[in-house]
Amino acid sequence: KKVALILIFAVAMAIVLSASPLTVSWLDGKVEQLSGSSWIPLNLGDKIDSASKVRLAAGASAEFTGGGRKISLTAPGVFVLDTLLKRGLASAKATSGALDMLGKLVDPKAQTTDVTAAGVRGAAIGDQSADSMTWESDTVDTDALMASARQLVRDGHFVEAADKFGQAAAAADGDRKDDALYGQAWALAAGGRTIESVKILRMMRPAGVWAGPRALLLGRLDIDSGAKDEAISVLQAALNGGTLAGNDIQMAKDMLGEAQSM
Repeated sequence: KKVALILIFAVAMAIVLSASPLTVSWLDGKVEQLSGSSWIPLNLGDKIDSASKVRLAAGASAEFTGGGRKISLTAPGVFVLDTLLKRGLASAKATSGALDMLGKLVDPKAQTTDVTAAGVRGAAIGDQSADSMTWESDTVDTDALMASARQLVRDGHFVEAADKFGQAAAAADGDRKDDALYGQAWALAAGGRTIESVKILRMMRPAGVWAGPRALLLGRLDIDSGAKDEAISVLQAALNGGTLAGNDIQMAKDMLGEAQSM
């Protein structure tokens, strides 16, 4: 009887440890949780067990945080949260390495800490949609904004840097706009704000001098946020389009293989 009780206790503990509470910390669009045989809507602030299944409609995004862990989702589909947590832990090193490498394009001294599965998204900054952008003018010193943003990156103040990059992007045009948008997206990702970074990257044009870096950063974040199909499409297009060179080609191939195996 004693052995049986020990086994029952061990099984119970395993169940407790394998499932933990998470909070809906970001929600945009239609996001649902499977309850029995029915799908019920989720709302911001709702508590959900990590063993749960969630479903995102087209255009929706969601984030779940708890216990120093985070799951970001940016694609439609059905997801098991526990599976995503395990995948995030497994790919954390790859994401951190990619961010460090891609951050050198923002500033040579850019470096991140671990911001993947353990990151917690900060407060949202203003929407930098295309409709809100203005053309460059004499009233906005974009060079000063970019310099300030890069200094903030060097100091590790990524969210503040993203805000400065966003201001520069709103006042710039062409490659200068893409330069600022890429900086903003990278800083958001480095600050653990995957969903906002993905939104910026999806808004960027897939052409010009920043096409390659955009594809690599978006591909990495897509893999981390469940957007498998977009990751494959973006990375394959970059490889086929000749926008990558050197080590970037191998990085894209490695990420493409990772996305295809999801």
